[in-house]
Amino acid sequence: MDPTPAYPTEKTYEAFLHRELSVTWLVLATLMGGRHRLDPGLIGRGFQYLDFGCGHGLNLLFNAAAHPEASFYGVDMNPTHIAAATTRAEQLGLGNVHFALADLTAFVGGLPGRGPCRSWPESYDVVVAHGVASWVGAEVRTALIAAASELLRPGGIFYCSYNTYPGWLSRSTLQMLSVEESLRAGGSTTLSGIQKAAATLSRLTGTEDQDWPLGQELPGLRTLAARLEPMPEGYLVGEFQAAHQPLYVGPMHRLCGAHGLTYIGSATLPEMFPELLDPQRGSQVMEAVDLPMREVLQDLAINQTFRRDLFAKGPCPPARQWRRQAMTDLLLHLGAAADDDADAFPTSLGLMAIEPEFMQALKGALADGPQSVGWILDQSALEPKDLLMRLAVLIGAGVIGASFRRENGADGLKRSIDGFNQRCLDQITAGEEIGALLSPVLHQPVTISPLESFFLQVADSGLPPEGVAQMVWMGITMAGGSVKDPEGQPIEDPDVALGQLQEFWDSFASGRLPVLRRLGIGA
Repeated sequence: MDPTPAYPTEKTYEAFLHRELSVTWLVLATLMGGRHRLDPGLIGRGFQYLDFGCGHGLNLLFNAAAHPEASFYGVDMNPTHIAAATTRAEQLGLGNVHFALADLTAFVGGLPGRGPCRSWPESYDVVVAHGVASWVGAEVRTALIAAASELLRPGGIFYCSYNTYPGWLSRSTLQMLSVEESLRAGGSTTLSGIQKAAATLSRLTGTEDQDWPLGQELPGLRTLAARLEPMPEGYLVGEFQAAHQPLYVGPMHRLCGAHGLTYIGSATLPEMFPELLDPQRGSQVMEAVDLPMREVLQDLAINQTFRRDLFAKGPCPPARQWRRQAMTDLLLHLGAAADDDADAFPTSLGLMAIEPEFMQALKGALADGPQSVGWILDQSALEPKDLLMRLAVLIGAGVIGASFRRENGADGLKRSIDGFNQRCLDQITAGEEIGALLSPVLHQPVTISPLESFFLQVADSGLPPEGVAQMVWMGITMAGGSVKDPEGQPIEDPDVALGQLQEFWDSFASGRLPVLRRLGIGA
């Protein structure tokens, strides 16, 4: 593989939404981490947000709709991405988001004096770069960090996510073989090439009874294909192309430190609490001589594959009383996954179990509406950090949502988000791949399928179930689509199609629809 790859522009990547790029999530993670004071009041003010490598711009569009008083800016080197993002911003009626085709290396000395970004703000409250750092060579990576530092205002935060070792040790072997397969099939990485490479590697590890050298060194290769199977095709093709180079956390943090950026926590909330680890691993991590070494040891302990790091330019540790007050004012809501009966949740640290009694009490307290963290603390016997650790797991799992109070303009913002969601629904039911709506409660995207979108459009029609199914069937047909069976095949018989739609509506109306309403969507 090329040892110094530039950001690849010959491939168009699929559009993905990441809740961790939401402004409210970044403020929450900074507050929970407790190493830097970022005033939650920022959410209601006219802040500036810059995204390096914004792709199709979906994350910026949802942020712009959630924060109409703020301004959002995105740069990308792929013209197809920028064209799609600009068009979609116009279609969704957003005037506070701006996109430009530009090379991030042009920002190393500050705002470029020439080109499409020359009139943009000179400093930003938030700079983000999702996945870029491990998709480029060392020279461009250094330029990315230098540019982020140059453009951040003092006290601003930088979100930088990247694929990491040691978790990518076996995946890098698959990446190498996938690239070799692609070179022999026209030069483009494909899903079939990745699957062929994974099958080859599985065979080359030997068997459970007789390990071959590769299997002895990297036993995870045997199960890698199965672990990758649920992942979207577009994601896999992007991850296993030639330009991707995973990183170790130590050198990455030193690079950021050399440019005046200090690590303050993770947007993967449970990772800020190594106390959640089992005693054997946790003791090893907590015995680290300093915070940087603790991050190194924790990555080894959990076989880390992906980091979502937060850095501050000029960290300002919050006063204990200020942080406690900010945390107690935080509002908790039942999240999208609150109706699940699980009391153990997968995290990057492992499967985390939460006491059933606590789960039952918390869900009961939130059943009639949001409650503050302060109120929950008063009702429980938990110490603040013990509650925070549980909330980190539950918020990460989507069981609980968190929001910040907005003093002014809440009703107007709700109407604005309702309009944005309606335009999203119109786009989704016309065949556009957006895949989410914006929660006016959490100010974060909530996943929604195309079929759910059709039903949400007519949920308040007052029609009987068969009438709702008929309207949805007509809408799907007019959009050039078809109703599919559980195997994904089109259903030709209209009566069978209508019957399946009615079954879906019965399930949706009693299950998913109340969840969406609870999050303020379609309410």
